[in-house]
Amino acid sequence: MVLNQQLAEKAGVTVGDWITLDLGVKGDSDWQVVGLVFDAMTPQSALVPRETLLRETHSVNKANTVMVRLTHHDAGAQTASAEGLKSYFEAHQMKVSTGSVFYDANTVQDMIKLASQDISIIVGLLGTMAVIMAIVGSIALGGVLSINVLERRREIGVMRAIGASTLTIATLFIGEGLTLGLLSWSIALPLSVPASWLMSKALGVIVMSEIVYQYSEMGGLYWLIIVTVLSIVASWLPARSATTISVRESLMYQE
Repeated sequence: MVLNQQLAEKAGVTVGDWITLDLGVKGDSDWQVVGLVFDAMTPQSALVPRETLLRETHSVNKANTVMVRLTHHDAGAQTASAEGLKSYFEAHQMKVSTGSVFYDANTVQDMIKLASQDISIIVGLLGTMAVIMAIVGSIALGGVLSINVLERRREIGVMRAIGASTLTIATLFIGEGLTLGLLSWSIALPLSVPASWLMSKALGVIVMSEIVYQYSEMGGLYWLIIVTVLSIVASWLPARSATTISVRESLMYQE
């Protein structure tokens, strides 16, 4: 028998141990654990040779589960095929039960969706928190740049006096905001690797299942785009305020 890692840990069983299964009216059956396997979808699973299991449960030439591998991967076609199989069995007086561990799931995609519902809620909440933190950070960036504009009124006036255009001044402050945003992204990117690994382990404890950690390179690229856009947006109002400062107002400004 090959046991699920989580089930073996709960039962205190290791490779080489013998366990006894209670088969109800069919009596008890002794099995030796020859290996462990990771299966997040069915953490209570145990794998055994089919022929041996049929002999032990007196179910030779009998079956209660049908699994079909299709050549096409279209979700709609898979669902239609599953419904067609149900109709075929029912037409031949073979009752199809949906009371399995996956309820009324008929395809692998449906099983994965059911198995990941709990963690999807948690991931959605974490994603929402990340977006809120990004927005708050952009607001803070806008505030810092606004203070920077006030403190550099004389510098802006001098730039105006020597012929700096509105576009030049706006580009200066937007560039500063973009630089700060990209700097924060470059610092956060390497820190996200251990942080996300620890988060996946914590989520595994919460949902009582092992979660395989896999870092998403595309996620880092998406956040680079998000940070760039938010930095430009946050810098726009301070930059626009800087372009409205005249030479006379800047030279009259007292720090």
